[in-house]
Amino acid sequence: MKVKDIMTKEVVSVNTKTKIKEVAKILIKERIHGVPVIDNDSRVVGIITETDFFAKGENNLYIPSFIDFMQKSKLSKAVSFKKKVELKKILNATAVDIMTKHCITISPEADVSELLELFKTKRLHSVPVIRDNNSLCGIVTLADVIALIKI
Repeated sequence: MKVKDIMTKEVVSVNTKTKIKEVAKILIKERIHGVPVIDNDSRVVGIITETDFFAKGENNLYIPSFIDFMQKSKLSKAVSFKKKVELKKILNATAVDIMTKHCITISPEADVSELLELFKTKRLHSVPVIRDNNSLCGIVTLADVIALIKI
């Protein structure tokens, strides 16, 4: 069985300039775990998954909530110019700022066993499916593979 036999062909994707708050809304609305990032020619340039929205450090910070909070509060007016520049960068963050570049992709002609190996060894949940020219033609998820199991 080939990846093309189980992939989703109607792919929800974003471009590099999509604001990360919008990306978060898409993941929630569509109930998906990740979204491919494409350029103007529909070529895959990265992927954003749920974990890309968390800034790691002493405190885990959910970036879209932080952006929303800072835009609605008056706190941003009380910070130094240097901090305002940094804050503005965060508030204007786009997909290209948090995406995983050089994401793992697969061909529609690849065997499902190759896909399973990717899921297992790379600990992935979704993989963009691309044509030879790197253009997006589908996406395949772990759920697509699980759906093959017949009871």
